[in-house]
Amino acid sequence: MKYFLANLACHLLVTVVLLVFMLIFTNRNKKGLTKHPVLYFLPVLLSVLTVLYTMHFTAPRLLDISAVAGDNYYSYTGELESVSPLNNSMVIDGVTYYINPLRDIPEEGANVKVRYSRYGRYAVEVVVTEELNVADSLNEEMQTSVTTTEE
Repeated sequence: MKYFLANLACHLLVTVVLLVFMLIFTNRNKKGLTKHPVLYFLPVLLSVLTVLYTMHFTAPRLLDISAVAGDNYYSYTGELESVSPLNNSMVIDGVTYYINPLRDIPEEGANVKVRYSRYGRYAVEVVVTEELNVADSLNEEMQTSVTTTEE
């Protein structure tokens, strides 16, 4: 939870910094202080960048605050395909999940069960699971339900 809050604070800070730079350059354009013609379009570029950054990083984490505070998570079981070089994200069956880089991460190719928040896909728990064979599970269940007596 601490990592989630620190991550959220960093993303909010980046969004605010982008917004402040956009406002500064917009005011410079409005007052006619822009010297180079390319800098005239910088507020447009910064506004697009701010919106995209907010949509991709900040907004999903803001939407997940109530889920993380209430320990209300989704779970998924799949194969771990790859881990990012900074150990802050992993790909399970083609979907990226964000994790605390200080946490122990299973090896690639392992079957894992991940508990994650809905919008930001922040992984709270990653557990290695065994690959289940449905036929063996059914046979095992049948075998354990039959009582045998040995004398």
